[in-house]
Amino acid sequence: MSRRLAGAVFAVIFAGLGTGLFAIRNKPQASDAPKKSPEAVAAEALTRGLKRLEKADQVESKNPKQARKEYEAALKDFQAAAEASPDNYRAHNGAGYSLRKLGNYERALASYERALVLAPTSSEAIEYRAEAYLGLNRLDAAKQSYMHLFVHDRAASNVLMKAMKAWVEKRRAQPAGVEPSAIDAFDAWVRERDTLALSVGNLGHNSPDWK
Repeated sequence: MSRRLAGAVFAVIFAGLGTGLFAIRNKPQASDAPKKSPEAVAAEALTRGLKRLEKADQVESKNPKQARKEYEAALKDFQAAAEASPDNYRAHNGAGYSLRKLGNYERALASYERALVLAPTSSEAIEYRAEAYLGLNRLDAAKQSYMHLFVHDRAASNVLMKAMKAWVEKRRAQPAGVEPSAIDAFDAWVRERDTLALSVGNLGHNSPDWK
């Protein structure tokens, strides 16, 4: 290689290195990027959590282990959302759902209670909380929830009715400390309310049949 050509190549390389160094020195740092608002952070975490819940619910019956992993991941997402935006009731509601699916009913109740402080009329949270009551065998509380939902949100009361029937079936196979007489009594109550729901268009709290 001639000296002139070698010098030209060296000049090009040096110029390239200089440009690269300049670009590196002036590259925007992560800290220079605009920070997301707490609401945006919460919204992204909520979206992730809801997608994971949907996936977990879909595979729960076929692959319980995979479903559990998804519920655990969803719980972290909802907790992150609640940390970013403490007054977002959906974050607390989602955390309660995840905890309930993981079998932690007491903590689920705490999350649902927080959600209902923020959104007292949320039928979804009331129905979810009632299912946590069932997990703890708190039958009177589950009954009260059903009566409330029957008057205010018939669709949600139908979901809870299905959950109560499932509870009876499960406890007959696995009593978990519940007396057979208590299971029978609750079963009778559930059947009576189911019959009333099918035959009556609407019932008020003061109806003599609704006690």
